[in-house]
Amino acid sequence: MKTTAPRIADVTVTRCDFALRHPSIVAYGGVVTAPNVLVQILLEDGLVGWGCAAPDDHVTGETAETVEATLRARLCPRLVGRDPRRIEALWQELRELAPREPAALAAIDIALYDLFGQWLGLPLVDLFGASRREIPTTMTLSIEPLEKNLVRAREFLAAGFTALKIKCGTGLNEDIERIRAIRELAGPSVTLTLDANQGYDVETTLRLLDAVAACHIAFIEQPVPAGDHAALTELCARAPIPVMADESILDAADVAKTPAPLVNLKLMKTGGITGALKCSAVAAARGIGVMFGCMDESRISMAAAAHLALGLPNVRYADLDGHIDIVDDRVSGGILLEDGLVRVADIPGLGITPY
Repeated sequence: MKTTAPRIADVTVTRCDFALRHPSIVAYGGVVTAPNVLVQILLEDGLVGWGCAAPDDHVTGETAETVEATLRARLCPRLVGRDPRRIEALWQELRELAPREPAALAAIDIALYDLFGQWLGLPLVDLFGASRREIPTTMTLSIEPLEKNLVRAREFLAAGFTALKIKCGTGLNEDIERIRAIRELAGPSVTLTLDANQGYDVETTLRLLDAVAACHIAFIEQPVPAGDHAALTELCARAPIPVMADESILDAADVAKTPAPLVNLKLMKTGGITGALKCSAVAAARGIGVMFGCMDESRISMAAAAHLALGLPNVRYADLDGHIDIVDDRVSGGILLEDGLVRVADIPGLGITPY
């Protein structure tokens, strides 16, 4: 049994602006590239852990530029010479240095967990409880012309996926038409969810849900502004289907006060795995269902989210498709999508292989 670990010798930060095969378009905007910032933590014995930040300034206020600057100037210099196993203590220390920069913190935290799993010789899913071997994932349909949505939906269905997320929030009538058309194409057995990304108010959301009631939507994500707690509370009380909080959930304190019966946990919001574990624990204590979601991310952080989604027992849903449109990722493996299901590689740590 190993009792001592080599210290951290060096930390490398690399900016990667990944090209996307398809644009990612939501209610508050769209992108054709995915700026990610990768972190490699090198131990004295040569072991390397990988982490990734995929910031979204509409959600956490971070950009790739601010994340890179924070990592280089404030966070990474604090790691050299430290014991990499002290993940919780390091997370608390770094969070105090960058309290409003969770994506930057996530990159380091994920790399530390990757190292810890490798050091133990275990895939991270085993550390998190190994509650299941696989979980269905939704595949996202961006806000695009209907015909493009239908073509993309056919591709997902042909590949064996059984759950589709429909982005909406920019136009009520257009959204209703798209949702009805996608349900007709998908048939009754496919799970449909909606994500308005703060694009609606309470009354518009209720009109939408009434108009698509026959489409049997499983839940709707964050249709009202993240900072409007009263609107979210009212909507949760009046909506005919469950409401999932997303942009309004950044940490465990947010989970503790949300009126929503479902929450979307993303490592870029929670400050990585450590923060996500805290959020999940609060959700479990309150009886709130958890979905693990994502931004447009490298397989590095997507693998971390997949290990959590498979490990924790209170996870009900997964939306782990953030890597599928990235053209030039730096690693392979980690997260596996097969027959519409998320699995992870049975390899220590994240299970990724650098190119």
